Amino acid sequence: MGEEVYHISLRTSQMINVVRLIMIIGVIYVHTIPVLDTIDSPIITAFASLMRGPIGTSGIALFFFLSSILTYKKEFAFKSNFRKKCSSLLLPYVAFISFWILVVFVMQLYDPLLALFHFDSQVVLWGKPVIQWSLLDWFDAYTGFVHGAPFVYPFWFIRDLFLVNIFASLIKKAVDSNPYISGIVLLAMSIALMQIGAYGLTLFSFTLGYYVVKFDISLEKVDNINIGLILVGYIAIISCFSIPFKCIYYVLVFPLVIVANILYLRIGYYLIDKKHDKYLLKIAPWSFGIFCFHEYFLRFFRKIASLIIPQIPVLVIIEYCILPIVLCLFCLLICKILNSLPFSPLKLLLGGRGSKSSKR
Repeated sequence: MGEEVYHISLRTSQMINVVRLIMIIGVIYVHTIPVLDTIDSPIITAFASLMRGPIGTSGIALFFFLSSILTYKKEFAFKSNFRKKCSSLLLPYVAFISFWILVVFVMQLYDPLLALFHFDSQVVLWGKPVIQWSLLDWFDAYTGFVHGAPFVYPFWFIRDLFLVNIFASLIKKAVDSNPYISGIVLLAMSIALMQIGAYGLTLFSFTLGYYVVKFDISLEKVDNINIGLILVGYIAIISCFSIPFKCIYYVLVFPLVIVANILYLRIGYYLIDKKHDKYLLKIAPWSFGIFCFHEYFLRFFRKIASLIIPQIPVLVIIEYCILPIVLCLFCLLICKILNSLPFSPLKLLLGGRGSKSSKR
């Protein structure tokens, strides 16, 4: 990477770290939603739909938006960016998927252990144990191009982020040539991607991040926007998603992402400015590690919780509220233990994240 072309202040850098951590915790809450499936309540059903739908969608889009800003903040060069993304995204992606395939393969040798970890048909890939996988199964386990997601389901995000980085140079050239026409074309492409089942907000949010860099829009300008108005707008847009017309989604999802980005950034700055960031900033370097470890440990924790906690509505709701926090702390502990090893594999597994930051 070359010289800095977009300045990110210390305040903004800390905000980004805190917001990414909060968003990852939010992702875990979304993935814990199945815990609530035992409760027959329209309120719980509506809550689950919102978390899985507009709230979760807007939160994930923020990751791509911030990643784009961090990618373009220095003079962009395809080769150096590609090398960096191979080490920070592709390597952890392959390493963690391989690790969990190995874990499941070993577990499948002993059926009671497989049942204990609650590894269902999603893990026994298409009803077949690992030892019976075909070449197509192995290809799909690492890419998710056949069934939509790789073997570690949340890693579709890392896959899509890596893929959009491959086209980062083209996105930049298109926007530089004509920001307005290119914006319309890229928006249309995002909608087209949604039509074929892809996460079209990847392209939209990543492009939006470059517009911020190109026009040198400081993220701190969100301080000038009334938080009450942002919140009202966010709630209003989310409430409209209940309208049963598919076209409504395409009308609302892009404004939702923009309003949600502003809201989450305001919350991040608030936490930094009010000095609530002390512990969050200490944990933030491990946020990627928490994300990478959480999926299958969550399955294990859910199984254990279902065995020891009576499945009555009040206790299930308490379980839902507490379980993601316990899981985050457990994943953080795993990262800390791995980082303390003499020849720690953590730096490799996390693409250089966490371990270096923890030693400061």
